[in-house]
Amino acid sequence: MEKKKARFCLHNSRYGDKWSVGIYVRLSDEDRDKKKKTDLSQSIQNQTDYCRAFIEILNGQTEEEAELAEYKVYCDDDRTGMNFDRGGFQEMMRDIKKNRIDCIVVKNLSRLGRYDTEMQKYLEKEFEQNGREVRLIAIGDNYDSLYKEPDIADRFRLLINREYSEQQHRNVSIGMHSMQRKGLFVGAFAPYGYQKDPENKHHLIVDTTAALVVKRIYEEYLQGISPKEIAAGLTRDGIVNPAVYKRLHGSNFRCSKKISDEEVHWRGDGVKKILMDETYTGTLVQHKQVQKKLTDDKPTQVAKDRWIRCEGTHEAIISRERWKIAQSMMKTIKRDSTKEDEVTIFKGILKCGDCRHAMRKRWDSYTQLKTGEAAKYLYYNCATYRDYSQHKKNLGENAPKCTSHYVSDKLLRKIVIDDLNKIIRQVENLRELAEKHQRTPKTEFPGVQREIENKNRKIHQYRERLQSARNLLYDGTISKEEYASDKTAIQADIDRLNNEIKLLKKSVSKVSDVLSNPWVERLLENGVITELDRATVVEFIDKIYVYEDKHIEIIYKFSGEFDGLFIKSV
Repeated sequence: MEKKKARFCLHNSRYGDKWSVGIYVRLSDEDRDKKKKTDLSQSIQNQTDYCRAFIEILNGQTEEEAELAEYKVYCDDDRTGMNFDRGGFQEMMRDIKKNRIDCIVVKNLSRLGRYDTEMQKYLEKEFEQNGREVRLIAIGDNYDSLYKEPDIADRFRLLINREYSEQQHRNVSIGMHSMQRKGLFVGAFAPYGYQKDPENKHHLIVDTTAALVVKRIYEEYLQGISPKEIAAGLTRDGIVNPAVYKRLHGSNFRCSKKISDEEVHWRGDGVKKILMDETYTGTLVQHKQVQKKLTDDKPTQVAKDRWIRCEGTHEAIISRERWKIAQSMMKTIKRDSTKEDEVTIFKGILKCGDCRHAMRKRWDSYTQLKTGEAAKYLYYNCATYRDYSQHKKNLGENAPKCTSHYVSDKLLRKIVIDDLNKIIRQVENLRELAEKHQRTPKTEFPGVQREIENKNRKIHQYRERLQSARNLLYDGTISKEEYASDKTAIQADIDRLNNEIKLLKKSVSKVSDVLSNPWVERLLENGVITELDRATVVEFIDKIYVYEDKHIEIIYKFSGEFDGLFIKSV
């Protein structure tokens, strides 16, 4: 039997003559649920045993090849294969980069991942770094990258794996929708104040400890205490927020990325979420969002009239009457009494650059030196500082740390106006270039046109050389092998020149696209800005960050689109 030819060599830092092996195993909910209880082929332990048995058999087949030595088992339990943001997989990739392992063994390719596009990236790029190649063995698929590169059959197999996951996702979604209509709870985590019934995971029962906190929140709010003050009181009394509470009770719950795992204090938004949740009245409200595809980054929000509401599915913590009063209060009580134009101008846009939470407005008064009359001025500072840091003596260790980040409304408006006017002046300098482009679009970039013509001439010369080589082949002057070699080299040069021509043409069209950009037209229409209003801020600005050192960063909505706007030449 002919010996297989290895494509690369081992290179790990642990052994000089052995492959350092990482065994990767994964099991998702879909795999677990579709199997019978007696079928353990997809279980984590059986996958591990299966891979170890294969390594033992492979090591005993021949003494000529380097043996496989197990370094570690990387495990992802209850994780989908449609993304690679998995703890075990990422740990394995870190060990690969540190050269601790240079070989991966999996039961089959679907265990490594089911998203065909990402899988191709790993198989054809990440695991094929020159000099740092990673040997991938997928036992069930009879795949060993040491002896073969991924081919069309492997790509087709990846596509089938992805479609299988999507079909499973559709089946699970249909089943969950049916259960929701029956009033069965299908969420991963019970709402704060409840827990899943040990005898029926689709039924909610009251968590007596957390329920007391929920009742306190409603009681204080109906007494007129604001959500912000309720949050501060809970933090002051040492009551941890819902995310931390769930983790302390054995849940792997994680809050949004905005809140870190180290934060234990309450926030006003968290209190509002509890006040708005109808679940506490004994009504189960589900189907608020759906994930149409496993590859979708974010779920799609469902219109409120399509939510699935089932009353009386579990014990209520709050009466429906009190809940309705709370909803009415949130609609009628205004957050502050600042004038409308000054309330809205930077709302949702002005943020603390250090803690990334909102900058909150505040009025203060002073006496004018010339007239002696009282006057008011508006300023902003960090909400975290306002809510917690300045009261850290009362709140204790649970209080988050941040500073004031003070900035006056007058100064902030001036900074934004000056920066916008600077951009407008730069755009106005392009007006002449835009008009010239409209008059003579074909001759605006003569240097580029000359370069394209030169490359076309070279392509013509290469084609003449190819024809000459073909004539020599017919005359018997050169062999078929020589002709094939010449043809390959010449065709490669022609392809390279064609690609360069495409890039040059694209560079010309890019200038045309940038000059016709709607943001350019809007900026030119505005002219010089003397007064700042909400409409201008919302149209052009995405975020404004104020840092502790008084540095202010303005993120414009058109930032990425203007990357090539002020380039003088192409």
